[in-house]
Amino acid sequence: MMKIFGVIFFSFVSAMALAQNGSSSVFDLKKQIDSEGIEIYETNTQMRNFKKFGVGAQVGGVAGTFGVNGELNLENLNTLIVGIGMGQSYNTFNVRWKKSLESQYLSPFATAGYSKWYNSGDSSKTYNESEILKRVLTEDEKREGRFGADFLVGSLGLEYNQLEGEMSGVTFYGELVLLMEAKRASVVPTGSVGISYLF
Repeated sequence: MMKIFGVIFFSFVSAMALAQNGSSSVFDLKKQIDSEGIEIYETNTQMRNFKKFGVGAQVGGVAGTFGVNGELNLENLNTLIVGIGMGQSYNTFNVRWKKSLESQYLSPFATAGYSKWYNSGDSSKTYNESEILKRVLTEDEKREGRFGADFLVGSLGLEYNQLEGEMSGVTFYGELVLLMEAKRASVVPTGSVGISYLF
C-alpha cells in the first residue's frame, strides 16, 4: 500500500511540474524583488500568493515518528497537504486541509483531515514504540501485529515564516494534534514539529 501511495504522490508532483501555463512551467519560481534586488514579502498571505508549492519534513503527529509532506496553496491561506510517514515497523499516510491566519513572521494555523497508520507484517512488537498505537489497537491486533488504524485529525499550531532574503519561503512550525481513531472513537493528543520550503 505504501508503494502504491508513493507512486501516486510522485505522479501527482510530476504532473504538476509538467503542466504548462503558456510557455512556462507551473514550477517556475515567482518572486517579489525590491529595488535593492532582495526577495521580500510583507505578509504570509503575500508570500503564499507567489509561492504555490511546498515540500517539508516533520517529526511526530500524523506522520508517526517521521514523515515528508507536499503542499499546494489552493488559495493564499488555504493549503492542501499530502504526506507519508513511518514509525517502528509501521507506515502512515495523511491528507489534510490547512487554514492559516494572515500575519507577518508568526502565524497561527489549524488543520483538519485524515491519517492512516498500518502494518501488514507479522511482528507482535510493532506497536511497542508508539504510545498512540498502544492506546488504540485491540489486544488481537497487538498480538497479531497486523493492523490498520484510521484517524480523523485536527490540530492547532504556530509557524514562523521567513519573508525576506535568500531563505524566504522557509517555515518552521509546531502543532498540537488530536487523533480520533474512527472505529473506536478513541481520542489521543500528540504533537509535531516540522519545516517546510515554499516555492
